[in-house]
Amino acid sequence: MGLALRELLALPSLAGARLRGGDGERRVRWVHVVDLPEPFPWVQPGQLLLTTGYAWPREEEALRTFAARLAEREPAGVVLAVPQFFERFPEPVLEVLAQKGIAALELPWEVPFAQVMEEVLRRLLAHQLSVQERVQEVHRALMQAVLAREEMGAFLERLAQLLGRSVHLREEPQGFAVPVPLGREPGGYLVLEGAADEVERQVLENAALVAGLILAHQRALAEREARLGYAFLDALLEGRQEALTPERARAFGMDLARSYRLGVLALPLPLPLTERGFQERELALREVRSLLRRLGPCAVVSVSLNQVRFLLPEGLDPEAFARALSRPAPLYFSRPYPAGALVRALEEVERLQVFSEPGVYLYEAHLVPRFLLGDQEARRELRALLEPLRPGEREALLAWVARGFSYKEAARALGVHLNTLRYRLRRVEEKLGLGLDRPEDRFLLELAARIWSLENKKG
Repeated sequence: MGLALRELLALPSLAGARLRGGDGERRVRWVHVVDLPEPFPWVQPGQLLLTTGYAWPREEEALRTFAARLAEREPAGVVLAVPQFFERFPEPVLEVLAQKGIAALELPWEVPFAQVMEEVLRRLLAHQLSVQERVQEVHRALMQAVLAREEMGAFLERLAQLLGRSVHLREEPQGFAVPVPLGREPGGYLVLEGAADEVERQVLENAALVAGLILAHQRALAEREARLGYAFLDALLEGRQEALTPERARAFGMDLARSYRLGVLALPLPLPLTERGFQERELALREVRSLLRRLGPCAVVSVSLNQVRFLLPEGLDPEAFARALSRPAPLYFSRPYPAGALVRALEEVERLQVFSEPGVYLYEAHLVPRFLLGDQEARRELRALLEPLRPGEREALLAWVARGFSYKEAARALGVHLNTLRYRLRRVEEKLGLGLDRPEDRFLLELAARIWSLENKKG
């Protein structure tokens, strides 16, 4: 606040003043005349104190004590009229004030204090008026940003243009920072790197209120969007087809011609959730939603206990999605389904929840582990794996598996030429999308073949 003392020294009444010591850049907020033996109660921080020195003590130690008490009041400067009661600024007082950075000036005796006060006050009031006009000008521009419903990024850009300096919204205070009011806790801090002048300080204080309005509006929209999104996704997972209208799908960025995986992030939070648990879940929810928005228009999410549920469009890599998240936790993905069949996706994800270690679990990639853990649905899926095959192809596969993957023995058992067997097995590869040379695919086919053989024998 106020003006630097050097700027005031250009006034006619102070043009002949001599700066004897201290900081000429100290800010002057007001000017005051005090000529009392005990002036201290009437001296305020930032004042320019005018005095004749009439009531000052004359002994050196008394002067030092007097100056020390005066310095405690933190005036911007002390102007002593000379030569009348003092020929020049007393050295003891000068030394004490200089140590505190308080400016010490000598003013010619013939300059009336009334003239100094009038000119200084005029200049201070003109400066304050100029500051307020500039602050109001910026404030009106910022309010226009609110009325135009600008996002926070656009608001900060506009603020930076008005100030001619970069302004950032930070979680922690840095440089010159003003807290953004948002409920009981700050919604962050508006930050200017380095020092801020008087206009910038006031502008940022006003801007923080405006930023709080923007954040509150965004929070309200996000909460409303979240509630609608929760209800929409939960309705899809429950199989309520009436929720799946083209209008609702477009509102949430869904393409009804596209399939989606159901993803579930299982957070390591004890149930029932504590207040801290709710906060952790909210942070995870925001991270998932933010990542989905970066990847495309569809950002449909919901929460259930310690889980965050979301839809991942088919074609996006679940592994890459998991790597982009900052928190280690089990992340389950169903197979891709059309929007109207996502109730099956929920069933698949629930079967994957036997795996509790942090990692990515794709339903189609964990068929064998689920079977080994006793999942009866996995058994049915393994048997169904061979259903697309024609009888001759299935017979070739069963014989090949039963003879320990020996092509010659399988051909001999079937009574066919070796090339015929190889041709049929290539058709098996093509139809099932598996590689007979890959150990993991061989193991999968062996399980499927043996389950098929056992059930057919039972039949």
